[in-house]
Amino acid sequence: MSFMVAFDLEGPLSPQDNAYEVMGRLERGYDLFERLSRYDDVLTLRGREGYEPGDTLMLLVPFLLAHGITAEEIAGVSLQAGLVPGAGETAGVLQQRGIPVFIISTSYCQHAHSIAARVGVPVDSVACTLLPLAEMSRRVTEEDRAFVREVERQLLDVPSADEAEIGRLCDAFFWDDLPSRDIGRLVQVRVVGGERKTAALSRFAARSGAGFGEAVVVGDSITDFKMLAAVDKAGGLAIVFNGNEYALPYGTCGVAAGDLTAILPVVEAFLTGGRAGARQAVEQLRPTCTETGPVYDWLASPRVSGEVIAAHRAFRQKVRGQAAKLG
Repeated sequence: MSFMVAFDLEGPLSPQDNAYEVMGRLERGYDLFERLSRYDDVLTLRGREGYEPGDTLMLLVPFLLAHGITAEEIAGVSLQAGLVPGAGETAGVLQQRGIPVFIISTSYCQHAHSIAARVGVPVDSVACTLLPLAEMSRRVTEEDRAFVREVERQLLDVPSADEAEIGRLCDAFFWDDLPSRDIGRLVQVRVVGGERKTAALSRFAARSGAGFGEAVVVGDSITDFKMLAAVDKAGGLAIVFNGNEYALPYGTCGVAAGDLTAILPVVEAFLTGGRAGARQAVEQLRPTCTETGPVYDWLASPRVSGEVIAAHRAFRQKVRGQAAKLG
């Protein structure tokens, strides 16, 4: 039987939210990112047609272009990113066992390829968001840059708690005003999130000869929930690692820990004993959980308890810091 393991990147492998840190290079860029990230969550929960979780990275592109951010700057920010403890070791153990390891990430490829190289995953085993900034920048007019900067000013003038007004401004900008301008055609970036993560998983599964029932996926946030749900439904192993409330309800099991190697006993049990083996491993590990972790829970049930969410929130904050609050 063939198996495969696929990791989300930001959270399970690296604590940095690269796009957040790139936006931090702009004056009040963090504030702008948080407004757009919350708007992304709202659009996802609203079920806007054609919109996928993680399309925040598409929403950011007009502002990156307006400020002249380059691909080299994104790669430079990525070089400052740390790795989650145990990330390289976990990927290495799986590869040594002969299990194909893939990365499926909403991240811009400038960041995803950098982290993949550091954990030993080849570029052709990475699905990520292509952002050809140099080509796009050559086609942006100064008039369009000024237009985007004015919208940015308006968004930042709105109190961050006023989600209704932020939503109104964003709706008008992204779906009415922007498409009528030349820059609107440039910024249609295809972000690898939501259903597109599931599609990437299908491509990697076909390549490795494994079905979703033989797949292990590791995710932590709203961009992963469709991929987690698809694998869980097929009888595979969907691990939520230091996840948030958007991801936990869709996982098979949860692992809250400060080191990614904590997932290895459960993965090994799945590889040798299938889903029943993984559940048995979680139930055996559960009594050994302490406040310092790891914390194991079997999630394949209709509801996730507040205790589980709290445990993951604590480790998410410990491992990811400021990025932990993002969707």
